[in-house]
Amino acid sequence: MIIRKAFYWWLFPSAVVLPVWLLVGWAAFHSGSGWSFLGLLVLCPILFVALLAIGGIIVARRSVRESRAVSWYDAGVLAGWNASIIAFGFFPAGVTGWLAVLGVLFFLGAFWLGLWELMTELRGRVEQTFAAYESAARPQQVPQPESPIVDDAEVIIIEERRRED
Repeated sequence: MIIRKAFYWWLFPSAVVLPVWLLVGWAAFHSGSGWSFLGLLVLCPILFVALLAIGGIIVARRSVRESRAVSWYDAGVLAGWNASIIAFGFFPAGVTGWLAVLGVLFFLGAFWLGLWELMTELRGRVEQTFAAYESAARPQQVPQPESPIVDDAEVIIIEERRRED
């Protein structure tokens, strides 16, 4: 549970920290041209928006908001995605391209997993809501109290007439 809660609290700060890490990592570990830095300046805002989008999809689920913890599936995919971004920030020679592809695949996995979990949870909530509406709209059968049968009871009949004026 602690790991899932940690990923919940890391969702939105990671949208800032990880792109900044790529810029810091490029300055510290990369020995390439300025064109790669220009590409990184384009990549960082895209990564920022992607991290925010995934965080928004995950937090849109009521179960996540109430428990303040992501699911284990989310935690696994987010761990892989964050690890690939952090590894990419070291710019290891010959592996950087593969880490970028791995990061994109983890993003796609996180996106579709998040949408699947969101739709599954929403479907369950909608079914519960419709079941509640159906039970409320169904006519209720009120049991009639059984009256004792009395053979020699006195009966008074009152007739009501309207006068026409």
